Amino acid sequence: MAHSGLESALAAAAPPATLAVALIALWAWLSADGKIPAYLLPSPGVLLAALRNSAPVLLRHATATTTEAVGGFVIGSAAGVLAAILLAASRLVRHSVFPLALASQAVPIAAITPLIVLLIGRGLPAILTVVAITAFFPTLINVTRGLRAADLGYHELLHSLSATRAQRLRMIELPSALPYLFAALKIGAASSFISAIVGEWIGSNLGLGYLIVISGQYFKIPTLWAAVVVGSALTLALVGLVVLAERLSMPWLPKEDFS
Repeated sequence: MAHSGLESALAAAAPPATLAVALIALWAWLSADGKIPAYLLPSPGVLLAALRNSAPVLLRHATATTTEAVGGFVIGSAAGVLAAILLAASRLVRHSVFPLALASQAVPIAAITPLIVLLIGRGLPAILTVVAITAFFPTLINVTRGLRAADLGYHELLHSLSATRAQRLRMIELPSALPYLFAALKIGAASSFISAIVGEWIGSNLGLGYLIVISGQYFKIPTLWAAVVVGSALTLALVGLVVLAERLSMPWLPKEDFS
């Protein structure tokens, strides 16, 4: 069984790994041939050297960005779940707030980041707020729909057994909302590091976003791209942790549903 699972994992990883190797090879060839200017995108070898030589600096800034991204993600997701429970419990509140929550998704986070920094000030609280907002609304919208998607037959059964509202929530609605929750968490995880980096452009003197801005100003292009690569790797790691938690929480679902 374990051998079969390993084979399945390798088979699933093979296509994206093959594509990544092909793209890196194409990138290296175009760089060596001069088709890609070094001042726009360094070659893979130069980028690897920048990752190695700037490792202490990258680690310091990546630690700050990870703290902001993960902290804001957890705060925003938890607040979104609690708000969704309140919305699902009250039709009036749901009909009043839910359309506004949907409309809020049309506002780019980069547009409100300067306002948040102006109101709160530069530093960790402002960036945590930016990331939390990014994670909050997808969680609120998805979990509200998930709670409302519970089978009415189960509700009628528990009603006939005189179950309380808390019991119906725990036994029917929350399990029904789990797939919706993890769909929102994957969106929030993918967006959290982006939001943290955008916030650092404006409201911080530390973090990968700040390092990207400073490296661009001083034309340290390899360091700039090294920071981008580290941010991308951290984003993939957080999304991977969410997918792992999804598999552990819902082992009855087929593997094709975890994506």
